[in-house]
Parts: sequence; C-alpha cells; structure tokens
Amino acid sequence: MFIGQAFSHTLCEYPEDWQICPQHEVITAHINTLLKQHCDTIYGDVQLNLGELSLLAGSQDNRLRKTINLHVNHAQIDALADTVCPIHAPRHQAVYGKMVELPFAQGSIDTVCLINGLDFTHDPHQLLREIERVTRSDGHIILTGFNPMSISGVYRHLPFYASHPFKKARFFSYYRVKEWLNVLGFSIKFRCFFGPANIFSQPKKITQLSRPNRLAPLQSMYFIVAQKHEIPMSVIKPKFARVKPRLQSAQPSLRVK
Repeated sequence: MFIGQAFSHTLCEYPEDWQICPQHEVITAHINTLLKQHCDTIYGDVQLNLGELSLLAGSQDNRLRKTINLHVNHAQIDALADTVCPIHAPRHQAVYGKMVELPFAQGSIDTVCLINGLDFTHDPHQLLREIERVTRSDGHIILTGFNPMSISGVYRHLPFYASHPFKKARFFSYYRVKEWLNVLGFSIKFRCFFGPANIFSQPKKITQLSRPNRLAPLQSMYFIVAQKHEIPMSVIKPKFARVKPRLQSAQPSLRVK
C-alpha cells in the first residue's frame, strides 16, 4: 500500500467551523462525549485547544485551571473570540497564532487538544514537534483524525465529493500517528474508533457511541489520548579504579671509594 509523504508543499486550508460538514452534529456529539469522559481524568493548570475545530463544548469543560484557545483563521478571530470563548472570562483566553509555530514557552502546557488538526496541516511532523515542545513532562495530548481505511477514506477519492469541504483532508492513519507519537516520547493511554460510516453522506439521526467490535478500525474517525514521558538524563561519573603507580622508595646509591 502506497503511503504518501507527510510533508506537503501545498498549504492546507484550515476549516472555519464544523458546520461546513453536513454531519457536523453527529461528529461533534461523538467527540464531545469522548472529551467529557477523558478530560475529567486529567488535572493540571493549562489546557491548549489548537484550531477552530478544537473549540468544542467538551474541550472547554475540563478540570484544569485555565483554557487557552488558539485561533488559526485570522479572518474569524474577532467573531470567534466573542462567541466561542469570551476574552473577558478569567478562566479562558483566546490567542491567535500558527499551528506549526506555537507562541508558548517550553513545557508550559499540561494538556493539548488537537481535533483533526493533523488532517489540515502541510507539516504534521512539525506540528507534533511543537506540541511535544510546549507540553510538560507527564502532560497529555488528546487528538482525533480521519481514518483512511474507512468507507470515508475510500469515498473521498470519488469525483462525486469533489466539492466537499473535507475532500482535501490528509487522512493519516491511526497506526501512522501512533508511530509519530512514540518517536516523540508519547505513550497511548486510550484509543477508539467512532463516527458515521461515511462523513460525506447526508446527516442521519444521532446515535450512541459505537462500542468496540471487529469492524471498529473501519469507522471514519479515531480518538487518541496519549501521555508524554521523559526519562531524566543525568551524568553519572564512572567509578573507575584509580591505578596508583607503584614507585619503589629510592635507595641511597652505593659509592665506590
């Protein structure tokens, strides 16, 4: 199976909102349920929500002391800051920046929420490296993505959906993203597959979350909770045996008379 390069020279257009997708109610309902289940188990000071797709009700309702919403669409920053996350709220803060150049110090974030951010970036490796940089040791990352091995991953190549807003999504597989996270020192704590069978079709009635089954890896989206682990590197001085030269005491020389 051919796997394309992760880096793309063509910049991806990041969506302005989930409402551009016909099945946004079904998808956001699934994601909010999963976020509420796992955000309650994460504690800390700061949670960072990357991109407008991450500004969901489940990502705003967490146990952390402060939530920062990073907006990446400059044209929508004013409207979104007033509606989704008011700037005057002491617990929430709206920031504008770039996903591949996060304006935060190293190790300053406890939890990063990235909802389908890898599918709409031209450099997913750089994005994950930036997330690893700003995430503190033992911090968490919560992310979702489109499954290329699902029906949606197959249908996106059909000409019938050429005008769909998710047509240009990258669709990185769960196993590929898992490998990237492992390289950066993240271990998977939870993962599941969810979502409608075909995200390009017309919306249907919201159903309950899909339970794990044999066909779960074929569903349209995946959900990952990973934790960062760092092994402390300290210089240990090797204990080599000190070899002392054995010098014999000098004896007085014999003088020949």
